Amino acid sequence: MMRRAIGVAAAAFALLAAADTRAEARDPDVARIEAAGHSLEWNWVPPGQGARYGHAETLIHAPLSVVRARVLDYAHYHDFVPSKFETSRVIGHGRDGSTDVYVRIAVMHGVLMLWNVTRFAPPRSVAPGVEVVEGKMVPGKGNVEDLRVLWTLHAIDPEWTVLKADLLLKPGLPAPQSAVDEELRDACLDAVDAVHDRAQGSHAIERWPG
Repeated sequence: MMRRAIGVAAAAFALLAAADTRAEARDPDVARIEAAGHSLEWNWVPPGQGARYGHAETLIHAPLSVVRARVLDYAHYHDFVPSKFETSRVIGHGRDGSTDVYVRIAVMHGVLMLWNVTRFAPPRSVAPGVEVVEGKMVPGKGNVEDLRVLWTLHAIDPEWTVLKADLLLKPGLPAPQSAVDEELRDACLDAVDAVHDRAQGSHAIERWPG
């Protein structure tokens, strides 16, 4: 009986150890979004930057390639988030694979209409399973001081992707930081949710089975 008890105890310990290993291996982005049960948004100053950005992130039950295709569909940004993007139109392509996009954005609940030309670089890999797509305002082409967009796509496995959006907008006119913060994080949230719904085909934040 002693040997049997020891064997049962050893098996139980092994199961607990395996569970702990799975918990430790669980992606922190996935755990954070699943715990909330919805996409997340906040404001922050990203590492190496000196200004406050809006940030949002979501978990999508779709492969990275499908999510990437939605992110690169610049001409339909207006369809994604019509409350923010009054117009989005591709106006040029660079030899380096970049894309110039004319955008007109409604802010302050439509009181102001801002426009610029944003140049999006082609997707680049920054780590295994992680890609970024970065857009920067073309200097002198817009009625804003600056605009920057950063999409981050992280393949959790072949069927699941975490998508993040970071947005900087300097309107070039006096505005309370709290109002700017709200506009930036809400725009990011609308954007990741729009990509989520189109890539996944549903609104729900599903639970990753990994």
